[in-house]
Amino acid sequence: MRLLRTIAALALLSLAPAAPACINTIGTDHSGHRFFPNWYAGDDLTALMKPHPPRRDWVEFAIERVRKDPDFGNLVNIGVVLIRQGQHVRAVEHFLTVERLFPGHSETAANLGTALELSGHDRVALRWIRIGMRRDPDEHHRTEWLHARILEAKIAMASDPGYLQGRSIAGVSFAADLVPPLPAQLPPGNDGRPVAAWELNKALSYQLFERTAFVAPPDPVVANLLMDWATLNLAGGPIESAAALYPMAVRYGARRDALMERRLAHIRRVLAKAGNRRPAGDYACAICDPPPPPLPPPPPPPRKQNG
Repeated sequence: MRLLRTIAALALLSLAPAAPACINTIGTDHSGHRFFPNWYAGDDLTALMKPHPPRRDWVEFAIERVRKDPDFGNLVNIGVVLIRQGQHVRAVEHFLTVERLFPGHSETAANLGTALELSGHDRVALRWIRIGMRRDPDEHHRTEWLHARILEAKIAMASDPGYLQGRSIAGVSFAADLVPPLPAQLPPGNDGRPVAAWELNKALSYQLFERTAFVAPPDPVVANLLMDWATLNLAGGPIESAAALYPMAVRYGARRDALMERRLAHIRRVLAKAGNRRPAGDYACAICDPPPPPLPPPPPPPRKQNG
């Protein structure tokens, strides 16, 4: 738990310059319903998705902690600093050392897989990502299945440059409708069972936030993922996000075809008609995180003893 708190603090420090003061956006679905997505939407979403060097106070915080106490958590944080600084080969060496000193942790495997991929060793990276999922199916909020699919696609592309033609890295298929329905079949997640639509949304969000921090356009892998994420938001999320993600996909190398133009025009019409009215009543979008389960009822008061 201490490790998770430290990593969370570092992540917030690294995002602080670009993040809005709070997450209280309003979204619109493809029918014009207004709702609270409880996450960034539209341009606020894509503004955070770009390469950014680590902040000096983030680096100094990690160095100070590891000097005082070189335990597992602090060593992991220093490895993350190396990755963020672009020192990928050193990060690989560092995480191999962490694995020898503290074997068996999913955090080490996940970070080692990332460092290996950024160093150009996709096949070895894939092995470590799969090791991390076996060690903890909840690793990276249960989104590592998508990282594995990304690596599988990159490996295939190395021998077949046209591998992505007509393929979805995420493993989803959308109808070529103006507003497609959500896919009937969804890919297997970390545990091998099909993910829910909101879990697919979370995986695309999490993996693309990480990937766009390291990978500048153009990049066919990121373009492929962004196209699916944009269409997923059009089908069941805030269409403001679809409107921002489609052009971002084009910047990464996706083709701006007639269907994309029709979808963007439809989004503009729906948003113009919806205006700025406030959401009315409770509404949950199809790809938003489900609400937390209700709290259990309080225990009954103790019975009074007679006499």
